[in-house]
Amino acid sequence: MEWMQIGEVARRTGLTTRTLRHYDALGLLIPSGRSGGDYRQYTLDDVRRLLAIQHLKSLGLGLTEIAAALTDGLDPQTTLREHIEAVEERIAAEQALLQRLHALQAASHDDWDDVLAAVELSERVRHPDGVVRFRAALEFPDAITTDDLIDLLRGDPEPGVREAATWALVRRGETALSALVAHLADPDPGVRTQMTHALGKLRDPRAVDALASLLEDPVPEVAAKAAHALGQLGGARASAALAAVLGRGSASQRGATVTAVGGLGADAFSPVVAALGAPGSATRADAAEALGLLEDPRAADALIAATRDDDEEVRVAALMALASLPATTPIMDAFGAATLLGGRSGAVATTLLARTAPRAEGSGPRE
Repeated sequence: MEWMQIGEVARRTGLTTRTLRHYDALGLLIPSGRSGGDYRQYTLDDVRRLLAIQHLKSLGLGLTEIAAALTDGLDPQTTLREHIEAVEERIAAEQALLQRLHALQAASHDDWDDVLAAVELSERVRHPDGVVRFRAALEFPDAITTDDLIDLLRGDPEPGVREAATWALVRRGETALSALVAHLADPDPGVRTQMTHALGKLRDPRAVDALASLLEDPVPEVAAKAAHALGQLGGARASAALAAVLGRGSASQRGATVTAVGGLGADAFSPVVAALGAPGSATRADAAEALGLLEDPRAADALIAATRDDDEEVRVAALMALASLPATTPIMDAFGAATLLGGRSGAVATTLLARTAPRAEGSGPRE
């Protein structure tokens, strides 16, 4: 058997004799033999174990974990998974620190007093007390970095803090726009909802395309919030985007889309009238309901035609929409014809005819 003294092992492995003695004291690498003078003597198997220790140490495992792995036969998958989680936490902390450093540098602070003040404010934004975070956002809306405000919006557990962060971001205009849009693709639907909410309050028409992409989000709450936000932005492009998804999605999505496009006035008229001729009955029904909310008399002819639709949901929606318009002879005639249809359509038409007839008579010329 070949024996090696501690100095030779140190030279072969690049470790110090002090490290080898430390491993011996820990029981991590006990030499297989001792000389007559009580010097440590190592075998090739000892060196192989030492190399295994160094390999595991290179992965970031601690000496206690290494000893358990080599001696107790710990499950490698469990040990590696736990170590991965610990490393990921450290990386996340370092990335957060790096982000803060970049933000401080970008703020162009001229002296250390400014830097310390910025750090103090950043600590207030991260304070465990929600009242402190809320007051920081309200009292220093222009001093808090955009990244810190986005972090509050992304994950603060307090609704009031998130709303304060939204208000502070909206004050920034274009600077906030790009940051908010960048997070619309976040895998967390809660984050997408918060960013959409803020963009609606920002009311910047440049956000239309980004918000329109969420109208068919797989999470109904996100899609409904996107419809509401587009309704806040308004304009022809928002109107066209909303009209294009009429009749789609869950009941909450459909309701939010109808309400949003129904509040957009003249910009929404043409695309919604076009949707009234769509092949899908759900789209036609929602288009009829939206036209009722628009209350534009130009929609009368299209809605009168829709009272003869093959689908009863469409007929009922068209009748209700016509009731929101000024009572005219063609509309009254449409109500009268619909009473003969029976079912819900007939019942609704009968009720509307009785309710509208006095109004129509009262609107005529007086003797």
